[in-house]
Amino acid sequence: MCTDFMIRVDGNPVVNGRSMEFGLPLKSKLFFRAPGHAYGPTPGTGEFRHSWTGQYGFVGLDVFDLPLPVDGLNTAGLSTGTLWLPGSAYQKVDDPAKGLTVDRFCEWVLSSFATCAEVRQALDNRVVEVGAPVFLKELLPVHFPIHDATGDSIVVEFIDGAPRIHDNPVGVLTNDPPFPWHLQNLRNYTDLDPWDREKTEFDGFEVEQTGHGTGMMHLPGDSTPPSRFVRAAAMTTFAEPAKTHDEAVALAFHVLNTVDIPTGTSRSRKGVVEENDRTQWVAVKDLARGIYYTRFYDSPQAYAVDLDRVDLHALDGKQVAVPASPIAIDLTKSLADNAVAAAPLDA
Repeated sequence: MCTDFMIRVDGNPVVNGRSMEFGLPLKSKLFFRAPGHAYGPTPGTGEFRHSWTGQYGFVGLDVFDLPLPVDGLNTAGLSTGTLWLPGSAYQKVDDPAKGLTVDRFCEWVLSSFATCAEVRQALDNRVVEVGAPVFLKELLPVHFPIHDATGDSIVVEFIDGAPRIHDNPVGVLTNDPPFPWHLQNLRNYTDLDPWDREKTEFDGFEVEQTGHGTGMMHLPGDSTPPSRFVRAAAMTTFAEPAKTHDEAVALAFHVLNTVDIPTGTSRSRKGVVEENDRTQWVAVKDLARGIYYTRFYDSPQAYAVDLDRVDLHALDGKQVAVPASPIAIDLTKSLADNAVAAAPLDA
């Protein structure tokens, strides 16, 4: 279960936030690729032989200690990530030289393109044929949100053995059902409004609201993909617009708080095995400034990587663990040094 969305700065959507939920520990680390890296065919899969040379470097987060990013931002301001979509059915690869396994789709997009339009054109022209070996078909039913620094946003899904590319007018994506269903589902929430419904009458008996927030009383609060989609769409639509990139980054973290899944609140049983999804990490990507922020479950502390200042060639193919963070910064010892006398009430 994951949630992905865009935040606008002065009307232009250029900050992307996403959460990563999973039941097994992902062991995610920051992963780096330099521009010009030569990507070879997927080892051990004869029908998937696509190779390419990357035009762009990127930073992202990988999983299971493998050099495979499931989220990232490149040096051109393009972002993408992997989100779960049960029922995905990939292409039958006709040309092994174009065959790309679905687990490498993120790194292909991040290393190859600057805009959503370029991704669309490459898929329309069948530059690659995205498929999955037998062992990946059940393990990786996924779809992909893609955003660029111009504010363009698309969703790539694989349905009935073919790629489906959708424009994303709301900049939001979660999980099952497929993306077009979620856009139609928003029709059930036309009553959502940031303004209070302050009072009403019942047969002449007037009542007032119990507190602020009555315009959002119909907002769903559970962790299912449809509810998280509606919640993220409402929050990004109705939140006070960000005027600066820093404000947009802060807002993205606040929106991510609204879709957070604490450990133990989303469980399932399959036979004797209990699955316990939780938000393992979140990422916020400033597409205009090229800054990748991340925060892990055990601490609210966020970390940032600035692509304009990092040496991607020195870090090419390297993994970097996000440092263990304190839950809070202790001010106790510095209180006396920073204390300022309060103004008297009668001043």
